[in-house]
Amino acid sequence: MPEVFNLGVPGPSGHENDTYVAEKVIYKVNNLLNSGSIVGLLQKIMMHNTIFPDTAYSFYGFAGFDGRTVQPIIVQPRVANAHPATQIMIDTYMAALGFEKAADEGRFTNGEYDVWDLLPRNVLTDNEGDIFVVDAEIKHIVVKP
Repeated sequence: MPEVFNLGVPGPSGHENDTYVAEKVIYKVNNLLNSGSIVGLLQKIMMHNTIFPDTAYSFYGFAGFDGRTVQPIIVQPRVANAHPATQIMIDTYMAALGFEKAADEGRFTNGEYDVWDLLPRNVLTDNEGDIFVVDAEIKHIVVKP
């Protein structure tokens, strides 16, 4: 676990990830609190990569403490010179991707996926106005026949 500091400079951390910032990427050491398991995390990553390919995750490796914890490390492209997007920008971007806004702020659906936590802290914009979703909660909607 102490070797994670070799990944980059410690960055903002949240409920689920500790981040380490390198020149071109962000490493996220995931504690599995939101996903519940490595399989759940990998499924979430695949859904994120399908919806938001500009900020696609890759699996990097594992951290943890011997015999006690396993924490997957995922890596994502770093968006340089970015700042938080406004909620109006986020809403417009998601509409352009075919999602409808739900009643809760930052929540969207397209009939196949529910995506939430799309708030300015998790969505960036660069100087050209491009939008980058760097963190989102995603659930595949199971449609019963």
